[in-house]
Amino acid sequence: MEIQQIFTTQQELYRFLSNVITLGPKKELLDRFQGVYSELINEEADDDNLVKGIITIQKSLLGKDLASYEAVLNREYTRLFIGPGKPPVSPYASIYISAEPKPKLMDESTIEVRKQYLDSNIVMANMNSVPDDFLGAELEYINYLTMKSLELIEKAETEELGTLLQKQESFIKEQVITWIPQFAKSLLDSTTEDFFKGFALVLTGLVEAHISILEESVEA
Repeated sequence: MEIQQIFTTQQELYRFLSNVITLGPKKELLDRFQGVYSELINEEADDDNLVKGIITIQKSLLGKDLASYEAVLNREYTRLFIGPGKPPVSPYASIYISAEPKPKLMDESTIEVRKQYLDSNIVMANMNSVPDDFLGAELEYINYLTMKSLELIEKAETEELGTLLQKQESFIKEQVITWIPQFAKSLLDSTTEDFFKGFALVLTGLVEAHISILEESVEA
């Protein structure tokens, strides 16, 4: 598979994950996912978390009335990430990587994430009301960098592309991968809904695959 096709697939998945964690599992997102990845439902996943996650989500959608299933998933989404009460899964990086005895939102690691956004001339929506290390924001940032990489590939601007790929690799290795495995485990342990189990698997598998392809691309 060519690098351009790989990045296009990754961008699609990052956008899906970001939208789900930010907006909730809306019917239009479920519809699109079901259509785009329908051919994978009968694949053998082996130990590939990405493929396993896609198949798990596809099977959770199979035969469902998606308008009704949206309501079921949104109730679970609210329980998992919002409350009432303390939600069982936090979608904020600082909760997992803070050195404080009692982790809190908006610590120094959150400020570092904001600096990286600003270095790419990105100002996140709701910047002053939603912490910058919110999972949806970090995934949207990677989606943006991947989109820019595709534009540079189209223009054959190899030097700028190399710089951008290094930026992606640095952000994923120094920030995203430091907490995503813990988040995914927490999600897997906290839900019985296969859709969200698949979400956790796709997330970990996508980040792992992205690191591999970035390492290969940067070395090349």
